[in-house]
Amino acid sequence: SPNVTADTFLESIRVYMKYFDRFATTGAYGYFFVFNIGPDQFLFIMTPFWANNMNSAQLISLVQPYLNDLANLGIEITPNITSYPSVFQAYQGAFPGPETVGTVDNHSGSRLFPKENFQDPRKLNDTLAAVRHAISNGGILVGYNIRSAPNAIANQNNAVNPAWRKARAFFILGATWPANATLAQIQQASKTLTTDWLAKWRAVSPGSGTYMSEADINEPNWQREFYGEYYPRLYSLKKKYDPNGVFYAPTAVGSEDWYVTGRKEWVPSQDGKLCRK
Repeated sequence: SPNVTADTFLESIRVYMKYFDRFATTGAYGYFFVFNIGPDQFLFIMTPFWANNMNSAQLISLVQPYLNDLANLGIEITPNITSYPSVFQAYQGAFPGPETVGTVDNHSGSRLFPKENFQDPRKLNDTLAAVRHAISNGGILVGYNIRSAPNAIANQNNAVNPAWRKARAFFILGATWPANATLAQIQQASKTLTTDWLAKWRAVSPGSGTYMSEADINEPNWQREFYGEYYPRLYSLKKKYDPNGVFYAPTAVGSEDWYVTGRKEWVPSQDGKLCRK
């Protein structure tokens, strides 16, 4: 809308994030995109807001305060609500079709943000500033407002990154370049993603981590970010049960003991020879 400035748009994102803990605690789930479509111009797409085990009245009761806050910013939203008799039918009707992940013109990274980032007003503002910096400079945000399923077992003893258990959001950030980009352009975009945009996300969520399957291949301190405090134990188990390193993946446990020849800075490749350090 011509009546919504860039500042107002970004404030609407802060308003949404303010409700992240409340929405996720009820079992609701949000999947959304934020695009930079021009100087101080942005696009927000929700696809979908999922309210499991709720009827329409319960959903409206949940989101009405959020809609009121948006209306106070001059952003009027009329919800489009559809009910489904089963999860499968809801998935078919509410989620986008097959999505393309990993193409020749982008590089992505991600971050798990704990609930404190959305409960504490100061941390919320810091989180918004970090998000704004990235998308204002061309980053594409893919966001999930989620929480891990409550588990009756108090002391988990598995390899899941502990950051998942405190998270209320998982954000993916994409850096793009032209399809005919030079290697130098790709390297610069990847470096900016890692050392500037995602660095600010890490700074506002210390002690958290990310989801290794949708993460930055250049993530610094990836052992801590992908596996949390479990990594030392996982590494010792790797040495015990696979002392020769038969099972290898670029960011799997123990991969720091190996290197691939011909690696170009900021554009890791698996095309060379795999050698032990």
